[in-house]
This record gives sequence, structure tokens and C-alpha cells, in this order.
Amino acid sequence: MRVPVLFCWVMIFVVVVSYKRRKADRSREKTERDFWDRENTANATRKQDISNLDYVDFTSVTLPFALFADDLLNQCEAQVLKLKDEKILNLTGISNTDLKLSYGAANLPLLTQYDQNFTLLVRTLNTWGHRLFELSHPNEAMQVLEFAVSIGSDIKATYQLLAQLYQQAGEMERLKLLPLSASQLNSLMKEPILSMLKNMIPE
Repeated sequence: MRVPVLFCWVMIFVVVVSYKRRKADRSREKTERDFWDRENTANATRKQDISNLDYVDFTSVTLPFALFADDLLNQCEAQVLKLKDEKILNLTGISNTDLKLSYGAANLPLLTQYDQNFTLLVRTLNTWGHRLFELSHPNEAMQVLEFAVSIGSDIKATYQLLAQLYQQAGEMERLKLLPLSASQLNSLMKEPILSMLKNMIPE
């Protein structure tokens, strides 16, 4: 009697596994179909006007150019000055398919370049701010890092150093506003940054 019972359990297991596998295959196939349907629609989307998008604006921004003699500072400043003449867009967290659906496939190369400019800018600002801190220029470091946060940087080290500078300067109100900026990020780094800030900000 034990062999037939064991056989039945094996057959039940095989049936259940087979059912779940077919279900997973159907789900995967549907996901792939949906993706390619959206991709085909995106590729057929006509070119839209992108002149009024939320480009990074340097107007009224005060940054500490040419104040200190240091090779790395000079490199960072030169890079930021070069980027000031380029179009810069924060498109973090937006897929290429969504960009094409919104603005047309023909605009994707331009939008990609503008997003790459943004990535280069926030990385440069992070390096610039940290170097100013290393050279004992905390106020100037705050200027640079605050600008990075204001344009939507999702670099954790930028938030961490800025929070540290606020703590050292006794700027508790400004420190408590940092999570609000981080909460608006459209990035996988949003939660790690918020978690880090929570540990740094007193209740």
C-alpha cells in the first residue's frame, strides 16, 4: 500500500510544479508582449517639442569659482563651467520607452545626452564639494552640495556630507529639510538616502 500512496504524492507534486511552470511561462510571455507593444508604440510616436522641459538653470546660482588654488578644484570648476553652456535634464528613473512615448523616438538621442550631462554635473559637484571640505572650506562646500541637492542629485555621499556640514554649523532647520528633498527623488537611491538621513537627524 505504501508504494501507490508515494506514487500518488509524486504525481500530485509533478502536476502542481507543471501547472506553476506553465502559469509562470504565460505571465512572462504576457510581460514580453506588453513590453514590445509599448516599445512599438513608442518608436512610432511623433517628435514633440522639448524646448520647455525642466532644464537645469544656473541663473541666480552662486558657486565658489576661482577662490582657491587646487588642481582638483580647478578641474571641477572647469567642468561645471563647460556644462553651463549645455542643456541638462534630470531624467533619472525614466525609461527610454517612456521617454519615446512622451517626446518621440527622434528626440531620444538628445534627451539621452542631456541626461548624461546631468549625471556628469552631479558627480562633478559631489567631487567639488568633498574637495572643498577636505581643504577646510565648509561654507563653500555647502554652496556646491546645496546646488546639487536642489537640482535632484541622488548621490548618497552628497546628502551625507551636506548633513554633516549642517550638523557642524548648527544648522538644524536646514538639516531637517534634507529628507524633504530626498523624498522627491525618482531614483533607487531614494530609500537608502532617506534611511541614512533618518539616522543622522535627531528626533
